[in-house]
Amino acid sequence: MELLMPFARGFVVNAGMIAAIGAINAFVLRQGVLRRHLLATVFFCALADTLLIPIVFSKS
Repeated sequence: MELLMPFARGFVVNAGMIAAIGAINAFVLRQGVLRRHLLATVFFCALADTLLIPIVFSKS
């Protein structure tokens, strides 16, 4: 059981990251297709990833 817990925790964290990345990609693709604020959208998403990913992994 001790070996299963780190695997389960890693699986849940990675599943959450994949779900979040999918939503961000869908948003960026939609903005690109609509040609609305694409540069600002990409910049904001990249900045948010740069700031939030280290915070998430420093807590685990």
